[in-house]
Amino acid sequence: MTDYPRHFVDFIHLFNVERAFYDCHEYGEELWLEEGRPLFLKGLIQTAVSLYHLEGGNLGGARKLWRTASAYLSPYTPAYMGLDVERILQDMNKLFTEPGEPTPEQAATIRLHVVDPKLQDLLANWRVLPVDDNSTHSND
Repeated sequence: MTDYPRHFVDFIHLFNVERAFYDCHEYGEELWLEEGRPLFLKGLIQTAVSLYHLEGGNLGGARKLWRTASAYLSPYTPAYMGLDVERILQDMNKLFTEPGEPTPEQAATIRLHVVDPKLQDLLANWRVLPVDDNSTHSND
C-alpha cells in the first residue's frame, strides 16, 4: 500500500507517540467505518483498547480484548499496511505470557513497528487533527 488514510496515520501517531490508547479507539473507529469495517483495523483498535484497559488496571478486560485482537491480526502476518504485524503479535503475546501480571510500565514499551519508509516519513512530522475535521493533514 502506498497511500495511507488520514485516520490510519493518526492512529499510529496516537499509539506510538502520544500513547493515547483511548483516542486510538476514537480515530480507529472512524477509520474502520470509512474503510468498510476490515478485520485488520478491528484488531489494531482492540490492541489499543487492550492497552488502555491494562493501564487502567483492568487486566481481565485487557486479556480478553487481546485474545480477540490477536485472532483478527494473525492472518495479516508478517506485515500489512506498512506495519510489522508479526512483531505486534510477538510483543503483545509476550506482555501477557511472561511470569507475573503485566504492568502499565510494560504496556508503555509496546509500539506499532512501521516497516514502510513512506509511512515512516509521514509520521515524522505528523499532526493529529480532530476526528471530525475533514481537512487533510500535512507533514509540513
